[in-house]
Amino acid sequence: MKKVAFVTYNTLSSELASGWHDGPEGRRALLVQNTRGQRWGARENPDIPSGENRVTDESAGRVRDEISSLWEQLQAALPDLDHVVVYVGSRGSERAIMLVAAHLPADKVTFVSCDCGLLYKEVLVELAGLTRATRLLCECGGHRTMEKLYLNFMETGELR
Repeated sequence: MKKVAFVTYNTLSSELASGWHDGPEGRRALLVQNTRGQRWGARENPDIPSGENRVTDESAGRVRDEISSLWEQLQAALPDLDHVVVYVGSRGSERAIMLVAAHLPADKVTFVSCDCGLLYKEVLVELAGLTRATRLLCECGGHRTMEKLYLNFMETGELR
């Protein structure tokens, strides 16, 4: 893979700006992330146990809006991408999975998901016809895992 997008309604790292990043051997990564300061997930306290990151209707709605906004940023690049890595957290997962299903084949997608509501997210992926998509578990918020995947891709060209 040469071009991969990393999409999250959180951030990968405060040191990584949104947009294209060039790596060795022609690798390119597109970071599409929340840069407006809202914080969802457990970045401030990574020791919060899974399931204690409470979802309210208001916060879920804000995340769905953020996901739609991020997806608009991603759409222009979709034809050029080899793969898309999408964080699916406890909020807004329906919207993220729906957008992926409408625009990408399962073999071009990796879902990175915390275990909050995991069974529900798995059912959504199956109903969307994306059972062949790669799925990885992560911590709540997905910050460390998404950053690790990005850094590994830039260094080696692999997503692991």
